[in-house]
Amino acid sequence: MERLAVIGIGRMGGRHARNILKGVVKQATLAAVCDTDEKVLEAFCAKYKVKGYTDRKKMLEEVKPDGVIIATPHYSHVEIAKDCLAKDTDFLIEKPVSVTVKEAQELKELLDKKPDVIGAVMLNQRTNRMYAKAKELIEAGKIGQIKRVNFIVTDWYRSQYYYNMGGWRASWSGEGGGTLINQCVHQLDIWQWLVGVPDKIYAVCKTVDRDITTENDVTAIMSYEEFEGVFTASTHELPGTNRLEIAGENGKIVIDKRKMRYYLNKYPEPIVNQRAKRDYGNREDKKRKKRTYTYGLLRLIYDGINGQQARVLNNFVEVLATRDKSRLIADVNDGINGLTIINAINMSAWKGAQVKVPVDTQEYVIALNKKIAEEKSAIKK
Repeated sequence: MERLAVIGIGRMGGRHARNILKGVVKQATLAAVCDTDEKVLEAFCAKYKVKGYTDRKKMLEEVKPDGVIIATPHYSHVEIAKDCLAKDTDFLIEKPVSVTVKEAQELKELLDKKPDVIGAVMLNQRTNRMYAKAKELIEAGKIGQIKRVNFIVTDWYRSQYYYNMGGWRASWSGEGGGTLINQCVHQLDIWQWLVGVPDKIYAVCKTVDRDITTENDVTAIMSYEEFEGVFTASTHELPGTNRLEIAGENGKIVIDKRKMRYYLNKYPEPIVNQRAKRDYGNREDKKRKKRTYTYGLLRLIYDGINGQQARVLNNFVEVLATRDKSRLIADVNDGINGLTIINAINMSAWKGAQVKVPVDTQEYVIALNKKIAEEKSAIKK
């Protein structure tokens, strides 16, 4: 049995801790929890009869857990992970791995110096079997050279009440951003997981109908050598849409929230065009096969009860037991790739111009600090 500790027992951390206690996370026990909010900590420990700490370093020293789950506000992720590294303790960081690529890269460099320590990231959308099927099709060359990608994610609805729940939400100083760094880090990870990190990005980010200082509406044009993609996201739209389309020369993948369809052409489009004897192409040449794939009812039920994140927790425990890091669903480097896109989208929006990817990491830190200063100045007024 692996002995786990959870640092940060708010909304997500509390759920992770309860899943461990309930046995949802196989072959694991909850050794301790840690939170700087004494009232929250006392209430949790009293209810679940678990050892609690307000000082994480003391917890690491006394409890010596096999693995630590870091579920605190974004800016503290890397600092806590470094404390774990200092004790050679394996860790799983809630998304995002960090707010800036610069800080995330610093963590990776330290982690690379300790190859025996496991550093995982909670990128749970990778457990969605429809995305996994899409990756399989793309890597097998089934849809051929990619020609277009569109990802519409407007079903992350968040009311003003949500933002008022915590002062750190949707702020540059507390969260490091808004919709991108909080919600859409998942979809942008899937984006880069399937088609890679773009070469250039042009983005427009806005705040729509909410009293927040960060973006809740994003449109980004992702440019690659062979194709263009468009990423659209918001947290203010009703009803929302969650739809990914990836079109290639040999076919197309369409993934909605619970259903996937993919089409495999009889001939690649260039051949159809070459053979055409009529303005719309030869009907016989345009034939295709259609396949359907679903998320799965049992998986939906599991997610409803335990959360999709429980699959990542179980994977983390399996890797702790086997010490085979290649089996991780996502590691720190995976977290950096998605963060690279987020930082570039923000930089493009701030500059009002297309940017090369990756952006200069130090330039991004300076620009972010400027946004934080402006935010604090506006609050004082």
